[in-house]
Amino acid sequence: MSSTLTSLHSGFAALSRRLPLWLLAALSLAGYLILCWWMPLLPNYDRLPLVDVRTFSPSLGSGLLYGLLLCGLFVIYGLAYRRVRQAERPFPLSLLLLTTGLFILPLLFTYPINANDMYRYVIRGRNTSQYGANPFTTPPSQLPENDFSAYAGEWRDATSPYGPVWEAAAAAIASLNGDNLLLGLVLIKAFAGLLHLGTAVLIWRLLRRQVTAVRAAYTLLWAWNPVLLLIFVVDGHNDILMLFWLVLGVWVMRRGHLTTGLLVMLLSPLTKFIGLLALPFFFLAAWRQLPGWRARLWLAGSTAVGGLALIFLTFLPFGSPLTYGQRLLYEATGVPGFSPAVLLFFLAGILGIPPSYPLLYGLAAATAVAAVLLGLWLLWRAAHGRSPLRGTADIFALYIVQALSFRIWYASWPFPWLVLDAPDAPSAWHTFRLHTGLWFLLTAQLSVLIYGHLRVYALGGSAPLAHVIGVPFTFGLPLVLAWLSAQPPGGFGPFKK
Repeated sequence: MSSTLTSLHSGFAALSRRLPLWLLAALSLAGYLILCWWMPLLPNYDRLPLVDVRTFSPSLGSGLLYGLLLCGLFVIYGLAYRRVRQAERPFPLSLLLLTTGLFILPLLFTYPINANDMYRYVIRGRNTSQYGANPFTTPPSQLPENDFSAYAGEWRDATSPYGPVWEAAAAAIASLNGDNLLLGLVLIKAFAGLLHLGTAVLIWRLLRRQVTAVRAAYTLLWAWNPVLLLIFVVDGHNDILMLFWLVLGVWVMRRGHLTTGLLVMLLSPLTKFIGLLALPFFFLAAWRQLPGWRARLWLAGSTAVGGLALIFLTFLPFGSPLTYGQRLLYEATGVPGFSPAVLLFFLAGILGIPPSYPLLYGLAAATAVAAVLLGLWLLWRAAHGRSPLRGTADIFALYIVQALSFRIWYASWPFPWLVLDAPDAPSAWHTFRLHTGLWFLLTAQLSVLIYGHLRVYALGGSAPLAHVIGVPFTFGLPLVLAWLSAQPPGGFGPFKK
């Protein structure tokens, strides 16, 4: 095993030295052009019912080809990281942004193959901008004159699960596209692409103390990541705005503006509520940074007053936040899907325990309680000096593991914190954490093939069998791959130094 890993590592190292960066960029662009040609938006944007990756690859073999394309893009991305990390001449930010922008262009015209939430962004934004409808009280189906409501799919009768900052942004974008659905979709994608680039700039600035090769390589880990480009640009998912506010707040805090930075970060849960998990860690870091109780009490008071004012102002166009809170409660306790808790539920049935909803929600409650206890321990460690970057990555990972219904874009939440933290802590443990985040992005994206193609074409439609394969693959395999790829000196993989 050791000799095999050493050979793989040597092979990756030799390949990264031989392939120039321009060729790796060209290969990546070719992969994204293939994806755009294979799964185009323009001829399919108005199809009903909405389609997904299995529509464009309607067989087990074609699903495998899609998986190979994604894995190929991931390997090229890893080789590019190695090339930049080992380069003698610095890789400038301008060139990094330019190449990422080129990758984004064909993805603007690629169908949102793994999430159709973008249609609902356009619909609710248009309802708000044109009809004055409140997205927290008025579902798309209640506007019969709205020709777009059919594209909301199974969520036609649901109000928004997102915060007022996102709904205001969606309304602003919808005011530009009017009745043009295609333009609205492309504008959402372009907005997400710009935020992805903006986050790359912030990561570059936050890593300013690192040597240039490290700074460029870790910024590339964000900017060129094919899974992030699929989540944020192909699918146009609004998690990028939630993450952008958090990273921007960190940058503001690093410049010495602690209260302002925390208020900027508060825009994250006002975009998507899950962003709230990060705030206590950075507040505790700011608290510890201040010299005395007077300064600390001023920080707490000014943040509380400013936060309440920000909540009031953002909800002012939409009414009481209580309605939004009820929607979030329904979202958190709604129909279970793909998750470790559901796997335990299916395994209980195999062991002879009668499956029931009380059993399922009991398992979910047990995992949630364990996650809360671990979260309190993480906060205790943060209060005693542990990095808020590590705490934020960990709390997002905890939420992902205990969530009753996992979504593939959740995998993006811990990643920026792993990138920002890793250069400052080059130990084997932190390398393992970063590699786990990288592999988890890939396995989460590939999991759609297990729950789609494999379940339908090879498992007879069996959800329990899909869970037995999919949950260990998605949540367990990244740990194994990270352990192998992070082992010095005989590890393998494109992400070694």
